Amino acid sequence: MKNLTSLLLILCVTGANAASWRLNNNPAVDADFRTFADAHEAASPGDTIFIEGNGHVAHYGNISITKKLVLIGPGYFLNENDSTYAHQNFARFQSIYIQAGAQGTEVYGLYVYTDDANTCHMRIWASDVIVARNYFSSHIGYNEIYIAANVQNVTICQNFAYRVRIEGATASNLIIANNYISNSVSLNNSSNAIITNNVVGLVLDNVYNSEIKNNIILSQQYSDPVSAGNSSNSIAFNLLPGNLPAGNLGPGNIGNVNMSTVFAGYPEQGGHTSDSRFQLKPDGPAVGAGEGGTDCGMFGGSLPYVLSGLPAVPRIYEAVVPTAGSAVSGLPVIIKARSQN
Repeated sequence: MKNLTSLLLILCVTGANAASWRLNNNPAVDADFRTFADAHEAASPGDTIFIEGNGHVAHYGNISITKKLVLIGPGYFLNENDSTYAHQNFARFQSIYIQAGAQGTEVYGLYVYTDDANTCHMRIWASDVIVARNYFSSHIGYNEIYIAANVQNVTICQNFAYRVRIEGATASNLIIANNYISNSVSLNNSSNAIITNNVVGLVLDNVYNSEIKNNIILSQQYSDPVSAGNSSNSIAFNLLPGNLPAGNLGPGNIGNVNMSTVFAGYPEQGGHTSDSRFQLKPDGPAVGAGEGGTDCGMFGGSLPYVLSGLPAVPRIYEAVVPTAGSAVSGLPVIIKARSQN
């Protein structure tokens, strides 16, 4: 199964010989492309498309990817967390379909929100796909990452999402790591995964043949929220709010945890942002409670969650641009930039 340390290197690297393109659907901006369809048609396999945001209304619609591409957006919650971008609009899509020909595609920093009850947020038909640091939400409940075909080596990490699901397909060497998943992860008995360092609202359901560790489950709604009754799972170092379930449990699992003692802003968000609220209280029970002394939850482990899903590229977080200059002083522009791992 794919090593998480090697995955960390992949998340920081794009093809050295690939071209980069700029996509912005604002007609007043001088970008390479205005629509994703045009950018997709012009790009060669392995190219990177940097997608600039113009908010909720000016979205890029429903897209289908049929070749290997790297998509990089600005992230989400940009007006909540400090030092994100000077321009704080997210890049919204209604849905993203990664077709079989798009093996090796990587998607980062996008905001995926659908108003269509018949549209799934993301469907994956390709292997070797990385979906990282994206936001998936909706007011109608169809906000999920859905694996729709037999695939292998798919990585879903550092996202802020509703649900991850497989139905009628098999995924091998699946990695689900360091996400906030407000509802559930639902797999099947023909798939296998590493499910580590997530914060999950309800349940890890129908999971088999998998390594389940360092997760935090928020709800007591299910008597077996970690699939302990299923075969061939390794279940260790997870925190649960209710009694530990009977079944196949390894070491380090902790039950009856009061979740208000775990997180900085839970159950009440208070002054925390939508994602910083799930940072751990420094003296809480999840600190150092994971495998090897790592923290449990989405900010622990080797791939800690990144606030606002900021992609691993440099960003301008402050810009002061005067409306006029002079022949003596010119146009004094002040720009502050920061790199991001």
